[in-house]
Amino acid sequence: MADRLLLYLSHAGDPQRTAVGPALAAAAERGGWAFECYYGAPRQGRHFGGGDPDRARPGWPNGSLVAGGRHGEQAFRLACRYDVIALGDPECVLWPALDAAGAEVCARTLDPVELYEAAYERLALHLPERVLMVDARPQGPRGLVVAPYLYPAFLAGEPALGLEASADGELVGRLGRLGVGDLHGLYVGPGVAGELRSTDGEVGDSTYAELTSALARRYARWGRGVLLGDPDLVAAQLPRARRLRLLPLYGRPQVEAIEAGETAIRDGEEPVWGRQYDDRDFFALGRLGRSLQLVDPDPPFDSARENAPSVASTAGRGEPEDAELEAWASEGRVLSTLLIWSGMVRELDCVPRLIDLVAATELRAGLVLTATSLELGASLMAPLAFPVNRGGVLGLLEPLLASTGRGVSAETLMPDGVLRRTLSEARADASQRLPGHLAPTGWWPLLDAPLVPHRAWPIGVRAGRPVLQFRPRAASADESGASTRPGRDLRGLVGAAVRRSRLERLFAELRPFEGERPGQLDERVARAVRDAGFAYMWSKAGFGRPRILLRDGDFVALSLTAGNWDGWSPFYTVGSAQDLTRAEHRLLRAGRPGWLVGTIDAPLWALSGEILERGSDLLRIAKLVVRGGASGRLVNVTPNVIARYARILDEQGLVV
Repeated sequence: MADRLLLYLSHAGDPQRTAVGPALAAAAERGGWAFECYYGAPRQGRHFGGGDPDRARPGWPNGSLVAGGRHGEQAFRLACRYDVIALGDPECVLWPALDAAGAEVCARTLDPVELYEAAYERLALHLPERVLMVDARPQGPRGLVVAPYLYPAFLAGEPALGLEASADGELVGRLGRLGVGDLHGLYVGPGVAGELRSTDGEVGDSTYAELTSALARRYARWGRGVLLGDPDLVAAQLPRARRLRLLPLYGRPQVEAIEAGETAIRDGEEPVWGRQYDDRDFFALGRLGRSLQLVDPDPPFDSARENAPSVASTAGRGEPEDAELEAWASEGRVLSTLLIWSGMVRELDCVPRLIDLVAATELRAGLVLTATSLELGASLMAPLAFPVNRGGVLGLLEPLLASTGRGVSAETLMPDGVLRRTLSEARADASQRLPGHLAPTGWWPLLDAPLVPHRAWPIGVRAGRPVLQFRPRAASADESGASTRPGRDLRGLVGAAVRRSRLERLFAELRPFEGERPGQLDERVARAVRDAGFAYMWSKAGFGRPRILLRDGDFVALSLTAGNWDGWSPFYTVGSAQDLTRAEHRLLRAGRPGWLVGTIDAPLWALSGEILERGSDLLRIAKLVVRGGASGRLVNVTPNVIARYARILDEQGLVV
């Protein structure tokens, strides 16, 4: 018989989910069942790059569109793998898929008492007498939403039901008639505490970092890892937090929580789960020897992990022989490929569209992944292993592994030995999930070179138009992230006048990494990658010219040659077909053999909401690469072929 799974359905506007969800998760654990939850919300399927979700555009922080993200399909697959017993929101969008899959309906209601009665009866457990009451309202002068961070109290403590403080007396009375009535408050606000037998904790004037790090210390003996994120994200990631025993941390900015929770992070398992507040999080975690694996408040379900390796064709990748590469070298040919980054769990939404793009255009490229994304998306990757004449993309799309192999970190900042160890383990894991001829041999970094100062030019290009770049006047930020600036002076009055006019589009603030660029390759990083079993790597150092930045036997570290410095993140990325054309002209003018290689940041193009706006541009880029560039003289190959070509060019003295 399949394992049983309790699936709790609610929605983002239901405050009781922050109490009922953890109570049901704990009950399922005591009953030996798996557990999942799904919280309906308005979703835009857009890339949410960080900051305070409360200040984001509506729906942007909530993950993939329901149809585009295949939420129903994922629920159906979950019900095929487990005996799913579902309960909760009667208006949940997943019910049709669950009904079609034959999932058992436990209760279609959001009433906490009815949910507890139905769930505990089905779990064959006695209702506990104890109730933990939490408060989902913003509390304290900083408006902290604490309830989602209190799930360890349910999972690590004695059995208890949960109620949120908005529950009325009638609901509490109904619990009492069931023999439940020992009410204890956890971080409840004024006006609630007096009605409870006891209370524990108060928000006061704490920051998120102070409060969540204190909770992490309190439940340290239970915890085995860390979940880093805002309240809605943490609430939705409850099943993963339960399975991996993740201690929740959060800060505004989040580096404050990383610093305050350093012990929990160092002692915890790799990776840290969550999402970044800004890209400083990757640097702060790197110093602690950890990476960040990004998730959104949506599927894939944690219980949908796939352990079996993919079934695959025995056909090879169909790469050119060395003799053909040597002929191209003698002709001075420039080879081209794209490195398509989609290595986070939240970016699995992109993978079907990227595979479709490759199948439709016959683009040869690299798909940059992590072992974690393979674990949760193995079925999505199946076409990588099957030949083109069977509808697959074998030989067209090569898997590469990114950063630590489990998540993303600033690798150059990691303590000695950590990157080699984590990469070795991740590569072994990834290789078990792919057929042998697709085991990753290439590696892609976030930052394999230290950043050094770089002059930020006053004139830049944004959205294809020139702008005057400026550094914003120093400003402080309160706990909510709201900027607080000095009073209105002449400069402020002029700025306000510009913003009211059409001149505003001619100005743009300098981005966080605008004044820095990667310096020299950190050879410690390169040797860690080599020792982890990789044959080649790409580097952020030496951008622009085809270069071998390090060679050790057959192992080579290669430069990227196409794209622009992103500025928001420490990336060189391709933002348009023109970026490739400019690089093509530069490389062909040099009159030497080499390679045109750039990174596509897939979540900016291929998430279910982004594809609606940028899909045609991505198709245009793919077709340009396939047809040999604007000149028709480039040769499109997979990244591994370029690594082989680079070795040949090096042996012939044709590359630096």
